[in-house]
Amino acid sequence: MKHGIIFILVLVLSVSAVSAQSLRDNPDYRESLRYKQLSEEALEDGEYLKAREYAELSAEYAQKSDEYVARMLAQYRANQLLQRAVGLRGQVERSGRSRENPADFAKAVGFIEAAGELYNNGSYSQSSESSREAIALLETFGGARTVQPQEPKEEPSKSGLPAAYLVRKLPGAEDCFWRIAGYPFVYGDTSAWKPLYEANKNKLPQPDNWDLMYPGMVMDIPSRPGEERSGIWVNGEIKSQVPRD
Repeated sequence: MKHGIIFILVLVLSVSAVSAQSLRDNPDYRESLRYKQLSEEALEDGEYLKAREYAELSAEYAQKSDEYVARMLAQYRANQLLQRAVGLRGQVERSGRSRENPADFAKAVGFIEAAGELYNNGSYSQSSESSREAIALLETFGGARTVQPQEPKEEPSKSGLPAAYLVRKLPGAEDCFWRIAGYPFVYGDTSAWKPLYEANKNKLPQPDNWDLMYPGMVMDIPSRPGEERSGIWVNGEIKSQVPRD
């Protein structure tokens, strides 16, 4: 019985650690910590049934906290993508380039409108997908570009292409599949993010939520025809393995 309780406590700690890295101060996370403390106290007092009950409650609240964090991150990313798509639409309209291909421009506008509706309905992952479709179309108009946050130089320091990528915490931004796909040592094309997602979705905390990833995760990079990839891209260098802290 005691070993089972200890296992649950370890599980609670591992589940909660992700939340603590980002949006720790939420009611569910605090409840998780409170029940964890109660469980540890009951365990010390030899009240194993109570300890197990508290540990299970702690795990439940930790899961709720993770879901809250995932939703907030998805909302943030959906908002950023929607703003980027709207800004890009404005660039194309002001330049008059929308007349070059009115059909594609109309499709992009439709994607933006759909993204806005999905965002307002709380469907953040679907909103992000619709915004990406709009961005991909609008970037085909000459001279249009999205404004990206300043990031470190992305070129690897030695020749060759990496077979994997270590997710980072970026200043003023967050790694995500479309951003990773756009790096020159990956595909150099933000619209090519879907193969990355398909290759790595089982590594995600929530496989159906392609917007949820955390620094320290290693994402595989599927090779395209003619490419030879090896090693892991880690902060500008290709390494044989992820260095330990």
